[in-house]
Amino acid sequence: MLAATRLTVALGLAVALTAAHAAKDGERRAGDVLSLALPVGVLAAEAWRGDGEGAWQLVQTFALSAGITEVLKKNTGVTRPDGSDDKSFPSGHAARAFSAAAYVHQRHGWDTAWPLYAVATYVGHTRVQTRRHRWSEVAVAAGLSYGIARWRVTPVGTTVAVSPQSDGGLMLSLHMPL
Repeated sequence: MLAATRLTVALGLAVALTAAHAAKDGERRAGDVLSLALPVGVLAAEAWRGDGEGAWQLVQTFALSAGITEVLKKNTGVTRPDGSDDKSFPSGHAARAFSAAAYVHQRHGWDTAWPLYAVATYVGHTRVQTRRHRWSEVAVAAGLSYGIARWRVTPVGTTVAVSPQSDGGLMLSLHMPL
């Protein structure tokens, strides 16, 4: 519990400082900065905690979310609401922000993750308000990041054991906190 509290405090501080600096340049800039500050802040917190396995799972979640988002952007041809190009679907900023929130949710639980989901939602809001995306594109990015986190991230305290059985077989057991 103490580690989760430290993680939340460290992230809150990093996000608050980053957002305060970014807000000077407007809402769009705040979303730009926060979309990267969230994953970088979580990575720093995991490194500080000494959770190398978790840090690696975050890197995988972030890279897969960002990579799949870029492939979709290049192949769907959806025009942005502001008409600037045809790479609107899905939101890369939202995918980056939600990859951090979804990672924390899967690794540390809802109680630690909900503030990050709130900040990630704000990032999505900045993209919609500046007419770079639609809410549906933000939602798809969030869902994609969540799905990848469910696939790549194991909760803290999860153990897997393989035990030989008297009949010559093996038993696989999985223990994870609920």
